[in-house]
Amino acid sequence: MRNDRRTNILITGIGLVSTFGNSLNEFWAGLMRQENIPRHDSLLGKSGSENALGIKADLSIDNNKPKDRILEMGKKAVQSAIKDWGGCLSDYKRVCLVVGSGLGFSDCFLSQDDLSDDEEFLSTLGENLAGFVEGECKNIYIANACCAGAQAISYGMDLLKLNHYDLVIAGGVDILSNIAYSGFLRLNSIDFKGCRPFDRDRKGIATGEGAAFFVLEKQGQIFDEDRKEYCELAGSGITNDAYHIVQINSDGEQILRAMQEALEDSELKKEDIDLVVAHGTGTLQNDKVEAKIIAKFFEKNLKNMHVTAPKGAIGHTGGASGVFGLLTAVGSIYYGSIPPISNLKNVDKEFEIPLVVENEVQCRVFAAMVNTFAFGGTNVILICKKLTGSDNYE
Repeated sequence: MRNDRRTNILITGIGLVSTFGNSLNEFWAGLMRQENIPRHDSLLGKSGSENALGIKADLSIDNNKPKDRILEMGKKAVQSAIKDWGGCLSDYKRVCLVVGSGLGFSDCFLSQDDLSDDEEFLSTLGENLAGFVEGECKNIYIANACCAGAQAISYGMDLLKLNHYDLVIAGGVDILSNIAYSGFLRLNSIDFKGCRPFDRDRKGIATGEGAAFFVLEKQGQIFDEDRKEYCELAGSGITNDAYHIVQINSDGEQILRAMQEALEDSELKKEDIDLVVAHGTGTLQNDKVEAKIIAKFFEKNLKNMHVTAPKGAIGHTGGASGVFGLLTAVGSIYYGSIPPISNLKNVDKEFEIPLVVENEVQCRVFAAMVNTFAFGGTNVILICKKLTGSDNYE
């Protein structure tokens, strides 16, 4: 059903708020520094833990009420994406903002000052953020745990391919959440030494926060020939394990199916993929299963590719984690380099995949696959690729 409506979708604007700064250059420099310094943070003071650790985003705001923080973070990322895009929104009759978030306004329930009797806390985040977009802008909100942002990107691609909209701004946002932190603490999934993806001594996640949004356009409908074009969003695949509320299915069958679906949608071959940006949570089971799946899917093509994971540097950003994975893939294509996995000191000997350790890899990246998995068994795979004839490395 999808291949009969092949349309090239381009990323032509990027906006973000991250722990390393609020531009692609700053984010990229931070990944290359391999920094990860989880700090005791008062933002997590209602999590039930006296020494809660979190990786805070670079966000200046007068107060730290959950609603104000997530709206400011989302606003900055959305408006920065539009500014980076540099076009005129009035040239487009049908504009849509697709927002993904794991918890949205949920932490507002911990603060009486943020509560309102007439507000739906799951659905109104998208509506609020759409209000920061100039002119008429429809909005769609996706709440799907860690896959929310990646699913927003995939949904935005489909909206353009189906000609429902002329321009889509899609991405994800989540703040340091007391609710999420408490849940991971109960699951014994917090690593107090920081997230260590694929390390033999890994113990779990480090919580992070941030937002990243992308302006998406159909290639044939870009009005300005001088418009910045980062890369093409070539394909996506979405499946569900239907297995367990929080555990990943160890057989990996539905993840493999999502990978294959994304590959077919992109009209690429396995040997075209130079990079996999892993979900890489640093948890014992997830990293084990993901490494096995990557090895099984790519088999003999592994020797010609690389695997990285940004959570070692930025922590687990909840519903925004998939868009930060995409941001890592786009940066690798744009700059012609692949960042190393922060905090990865001793690779687990069980893993036979080409992990980027210690130093960045300077290489031409033609196509990258981004893995995102969520509670409830949702699997979202995105594929982006370098534009044909483009030489946009800096």
